[in-house]
Amino acid sequence: MVQKKKMCPKCGSEDIASILWGYPMQDEKLDKALAQKKIVLGGCCVTGNDPYWECNDCFFRWGKRHK
Repeated sequence: MVQKKKMCPKCGSEDIASILWGYPMQDEKLDKALAQKKIVLGGCCVTGNDPYWECNDCFFRWGKRHK
């Protein structure tokens, strides 16, 4: 099965990161993902209606976070 590439609905960029909410445990794997901009930190205030994706080009956030 071919996975469709995520695209920013605002600017069309394919440079997308998933947003990690809460207080993550800092380790080498997370540090690497942050450096590569595959993951961005969303913050510690989790509302249950938080976006899941962030565009690395225009910083637009969208999508529904998985619970």
